[in-house]
Amino acid sequence: MLCGEYKSHQIQDSSFVRSWLKDQYGVEFGKNALPLRNCEGRHEFDVVSSNGKIVAEIKTASGPTSGGKHPSGKRASAFEQLYFLSLVNADVKLLVITDAEFLEIMKSRTVGIVPADIELVKCPLPQHLEEIVLSITSEASKEIDRGKKSFSG
Repeated sequence: MLCGEYKSHQIQDSSFVRSWLKDQYGVEFGKNALPLRNCEGRHEFDVVSSNGKIVAEIKTASGPTSGGKHPSGKRASAFEQLYFLSLVNADVKLLVITDAEFLEIMKSRTVGIVPADIELVKCPLPQHLEEIVLSITSEASKEIDRGKKSFSG
């Protein structure tokens, strides 16, 4: 049931982040597919302002893995989001990160390599969403650890 819980958590986080951004910028936000600069394709962004001037992607990844290792897969996913943000025309481009540790990891790994018009920002989640995230992250880590043990014999 972890997959269903995760999807529900993503929807709650997205709704909360859109509401938080509305409070920050004073405009409505929704999900929207936008054309990409110098490309034929479009990309569906997590957050687009009603006036089209603000575009954001949401990253709810946590910091280091349960084994204390660097979250390279999570970081690669964030770089994919940064790539699409670099190709969209918008006055404000944001990668909204909900985990403080992951924000610090991304800030340290993006110095000098992310376009200046993209900002990494922290959206503080309310306690009840933080608890859901922690619960899902903990369960996912246990699942991965169980999988590792079954492969190692």
